[in-house]
Amino acid sequence: MATIQIFLDDDLAIQAEELGLLEAVAIKSLFTEEIQRRRLDRLLSVADKLAAAGDEPMSAEEVQEEIRAYRKSNRAARA
Repeated sequence: MATIQIFLDDDLAIQAEELGLLEAVAIKSLFTEEIQRRRLDRLLSVADKLAAAGDEPMSAEEVQEEIRAYRKSNRAARA
């Protein structure tokens, strides 16, 4: 487990304390939510880039065919 130290302006520290935001559970929740938000933002950014590329998404059948081809090539390489 890590220990962190933060420096806040007095007014901000008072407000955070009054709202219970300086408790370990609250800080953990804030970090968890922000990590999830940033991961989602990154995922959506990649999705936007893929959409902008103009490529059509693969159908389920095409994905399955790619998986079959990959597995077949792996079996051939092991033989």
